[in-house]
Amino acid sequence: MEDDYVEGLTGEEIINDVLDQTDSKLRGDCNLRGSDAYPGGYDGWVEVHLNLRGLDLAQVKTKIIVGAPAKADFSALGEDAVKETVVDARVEIPLETRLNAVRERSGQDVPTLTKDDEGKIVVKKRHYARRTVVAESGKPDELEIA
Repeated sequence: MEDDYVEGLTGEEIINDVLDQTDSKLRGDCNLRGSDAYPGGYDGWVEVHLNLRGLDLAQVKTKIIVGAPAKADFSALGEDAVKETVVDARVEIPLETRLNAVRERSGQDVPTLTKDDEGKIVVKKRHYARRTVVAESGKPDELEIA
């Protein structure tokens, strides 16, 4: 009974999945390691284009400008001391019609039908833990547990 039950994705679940996929993409960039430091800060933008499928198609299109902090004076370090590095990442999110697979890939709870102590059918959340392993490339890969 519980394998056939699927609820539509909530806005919160979609946000969590988009953030999780963006996080994974940025963490895979060698310029964004925890050991790197950028004393001049950073700036850029994030564009989001989502097609939300329900009774009709709703689209979300937004551009978020990320501002740089006040410019620091690095003249004492010399002109070659501060270089600009560009990180350009694009996250493609293909349509996944298996809605519970979306929840699982981003570590969210999956709604399931179960019976309570009185035998009534109730919706509970099942959680799949994600494990991080190191792939042959030396980069962490996340495994989904189905």
